[in-house]
Amino acid sequence: MKKSGLLILWLMGVCLNSTALYPKKIKLTYSVTKPKESNGLQLIENQPRQNIFHERNGVKVLAPPPNSDYFERHGLSFRVNGTIPAKTKEMFLIIEHRDENIGLIEVYYDGNVTENTKQPLSSPGYSSASDAVGYTCLGTGKVRRAWFRLNNPAFQHRLTGGTDILMAGVTSLTKIILTDYVSQKEREEIRAEIPVNLTPEITLKNPMQLVTTVGISLNMDEVDKSLARMHEFCPLAKLLGFNGVETYVGWNFAEPDSGRYDWHAYDKIVKKAQAYGLKWFPLLIVGSAYTLPEWYYQSKENVGFKCLEHGISNPVQTIFCDNQVPHVKRFLDEFGQHYEPMDVLLGVRLGPSGNYGESQYPAGGNWGYKGQQMHIHIGWWAADEYAAPHFQRFLQDKYQHIEKLNQAWDEKFLSFTEIQTFIPQFAETKRKRKDFVDWYMGAMSNWCEQWAIWAREALPNTDIYQSAGGWGFVESGTDFTDQTRSMKKVNGGIRATNETDSYAQNFYATRMMSSAARYYGVPFGSEPAGFGSARGVVARIYNILVNNGQHLFYYAPNILNNDQGVEKWLEMAPLLDQRQEPLIEVAALYPDTKSKLDDGVFRHLYSFSFNQRVAALRPHLDFDFCSEQMIRDGALNQYKVLVFLWSDIVEANALTRINQWVQDGGVVIFPYWARMPLGTVEDDYQVYNQWLKGETGKGKVLFDKGDREPPHRYADFIKTQLLKMTQLDPLTQKMLQVEKSTEVYVSALKDGRLAILNYNDQPVQIKLLDGKKIDLRPYSIKLTDKLK
Repeated sequence: MKKSGLLILWLMGVCLNSTALYPKKIKLTYSVTKPKESNGLQLIENQPRQNIFHERNGVKVLAPPPNSDYFERHGLSFRVNGTIPAKTKEMFLIIEHRDENIGLIEVYYDGNVTENTKQPLSSPGYSSASDAVGYTCLGTGKVRRAWFRLNNPAFQHRLTGGTDILMAGVTSLTKIILTDYVSQKEREEIRAEIPVNLTPEITLKNPMQLVTTVGISLNMDEVDKSLARMHEFCPLAKLLGFNGVETYVGWNFAEPDSGRYDWHAYDKIVKKAQAYGLKWFPLLIVGSAYTLPEWYYQSKENVGFKCLEHGISNPVQTIFCDNQVPHVKRFLDEFGQHYEPMDVLLGVRLGPSGNYGESQYPAGGNWGYKGQQMHIHIGWWAADEYAAPHFQRFLQDKYQHIEKLNQAWDEKFLSFTEIQTFIPQFAETKRKRKDFVDWYMGAMSNWCEQWAIWAREALPNTDIYQSAGGWGFVESGTDFTDQTRSMKKVNGGIRATNETDSYAQNFYATRMMSSAARYYGVPFGSEPAGFGSARGVVARIYNILVNNGQHLFYYAPNILNNDQGVEKWLEMAPLLDQRQEPLIEVAALYPDTKSKLDDGVFRHLYSFSFNQRVAALRPHLDFDFCSEQMIRDGALNQYKVLVFLWSDIVEANALTRINQWVQDGGVVIFPYWARMPLGTVEDDYQVYNQWLKGETGKGKVLFDKGDREPPHRYADFIKTQLLKMTQLDPLTQKMLQVEKSTEVYVSALKDGRLAILNYNDQPVQIKLLDGKKIDLRPYSIKLTDKLK
């Protein structure tokens, strides 16, 4: 009895004092301030000591030298010389540092690879910490700590230079401890060191929506983990000047049972963001596979897209029937009723279809139902049972009588109901192929417009943005002009979701949307499609600056997961206060019709004909894209020059408008080539032949009869012709005559200034027409004084 009583008392003591259950057995240290305390951890000194040891405010600290690599983080490297028992399941790294910089601490280590660790194939043993607290640096100047969990450590010196541990993002290290135990109390003390009330480093006087991610999971069953990450990232987001946080709101979590809406998890997210003065900018998703509720997925209403190529379905919901409609409307209504009165929304983004929640058909990215793999590829998703009747109705509305369709298609159908959907590349006439693509893209545009209308009804006082991505390939179904134009009807905006790290790519990927947005008076915003470095941080700021954008989104890693991103952001983002409408007098005809009839225009991401020529011309000047729809709506009246880059097929109604504009005084520049004369879908070359004869009225058509390849030759010809045009604004001429290298880009702004981007690894000096020289550091932006 006495032994049992003692055992019970001992167990009670263990429960009351958890440190008794897991006493510290291993403790290896490295101290910068007290080197004699160092034990078992060795600094790998791959730089002269004077480059890494510093004294700041009387305290000795360790700091990595500056990193010029935009693609890989550098940091402080350590080797573990102390004894770690074999098969140790986890270790903890505690970092003590002076919190002098702003950014993200990341820890990589030599680990035994399991399902819980990540390992690049090129680096055996390379693992990243799986859990952490205190890993954001907030520039407080105080001594702070961070801890990281290292699962399945090996410490066999297999990382670069014989390293076991690499710490990136620490610029004033004082001490590290490697141990097998960190008490809950110590973890909470480290968490408490994270400040809440911070003054933003950037506050714009010309306000706009600056939105980022703050570690919120798609899975609302793990909301507590998301809240813990928000505790880290929200102070950092606010410090960097962001005013909104983005999350995905999935139908599956919002309506777990049919008719029962549950917003409690999202309420927690909103409340946490509010604590830091941040508003919410959610993406609302209903039809994508990964957001389908189980009750709907198991119902007869669940009808996914089916591809024409293989006849295989996926769970992304078809838009060719109305099964989704009542659910979408109810979802948006319930969301609006719950959140709009709370005044927590910075805006919302719509996710009407696609893999992730965008305005397109399935393409890439395998986000299936409950994480399952699904059939997905770029292609034609028009084989489900509702697609053909939908197509037939489109054709009947267009042609009215089957005889007219037969004449246009060179077919012998007896009725519209005989016509089935088909792979358009196999169509035997251009009109048949184009009719199919017009229907396919139009169906997606109409679906997205309906979504926007329903969203506006549900959220009458909230900013609404449509999501448009891809790179222009018609299989996606995304018509950049139509989807931008339709948002005018609901006083909404368009967010391009297709930016990259490259300014040249960003220009040709987003310029159709930004041109249409400015013409139709629709707010423009942008989002990166994936990876981003400091180069992309600057390039994307520039793109918004010279388009007078109103919305800019970054995934947190775009800025934080590289060693230069934060510095570039803090340096360049204040220029967003000087956003301006560009002064643009030259437009390139967007190849709407050509792209629907020729895969070479956009389909292949790294070999598209149009964008190669755009990239060659952009170093000479800033210019718009003008689509056939914009031309039909009268957009040519705002331009003085229309350039044909890769558009030899145009619908007759658009070509008639172009010709009238020329007759009234407009100038066309066209690449003459006997094998690609300018005509209509029905092979009418009358306008082109008139131009060849010089029948251009008050205007001109300038033909380049030089080589079409390489593309820069035609671009040089265009510049030469523009320099001769006295009708162009003096500021346009000054833009054209800046002496600079190819990867320096210039835009003319309506307030009389030039905006200059050096998208280059090297510093450059440019020379203006008046002889003034301007120096630009690598990846930087400058605005000139007013030149007119």
